[in-house]
Amino acid sequence: MKKMRKIPPIWLTIDSDDVFHHPKYQGHPTRSKKKIDDSQISEKLISAISRFKKWHLDNIHIPITIFVIAKQLECRIFKEKIANVMTISKNNNGKIIIGCHGYQHKCWSAFEPNEKLFEKDLQKAKKILSEFAGSSWRPWFRAPGGYIAPWMAEVLKKLKFELDTSINPTILLSIKSGKSNTKFRFNGWKSVDKAIKKVDIVERPWLTTFFSLLPTCGPALHIPILRGFARQRWRKMSNSKSATEHEILDPKTEITTVYWHLLDFNHKNGFWTPPLRLK
Repeated sequence: MKKMRKIPPIWLTIDSDDVFHHPKYQGHPTRSKKKIDDSQISEKLISAISRFKKWHLDNIHIPITIFVIAKQLECRIFKEKIANVMTISKNNNGKIIIGCHGYQHKCWSAFEPNEKLFEKDLQKAKKILSEFAGSSWRPWFRAPGGYIAPWMAEVLKKLKFELDTSINPTILLSIKSGKSNTKFRFNGWKSVDKAIKKVDIVERPWLTTFFSLLPTCGPALHIPILRGFARQRWRKMSNSKSATEHEILDPKTEITTVYWHLLDFNHKNGFWTPPLRLK
């Protein structure tokens, strides 16, 4: 009888993006066409945070990592809302970790390499996030929009980041790995992975399906056709336990990494929940 493969532990992560952080509004050299005010939290994100709080309290045993855009914390309401969720979580023996999603939502690999500007952005983000989150802060990075190129690895190492989780290893989105002079025109995810590991940073790519052909995280959870495959894959791979912090940081340990957005809790008239089957 064939032995069933053990399902690896799963790491649940959320991105804090607001409506105006979409590349069509900001942070992309060609896609950003219409700038809208990003100084105040949107009503949609306020609603989503409330719904996330309820879901988290209903599943308080599940640890969550939120990758926050540091500039959002300059908005008093956003800062108070997130702080409130973290306090209530802690008081109920929950665990919320805060990671870095940049200072602003800039799609770095879509631009020409600029190590100095990227370093300046990260320094500012790290200071704001660490001061806000205190003991809940971790030097973990997720590139805005999943736009990460090999040149960014050295900056992450210089600023003492321990982990990156920006790679969506599907060939359909390899354009996000940055331009190159190769015949493929883009660096490719293997090049990014190699650069990250070369500087001794742990890389945790996102869950995909159909042999890494299709994405399953973020927007894929809601795109027609894709969402069916994504939900099926999530349910299968989440029939496990939550990854511990030690497992997340151990490059020798296989884990499954999934992510969604806070705003997702507004889907289905506010009744959406991540398609999980955690034990």
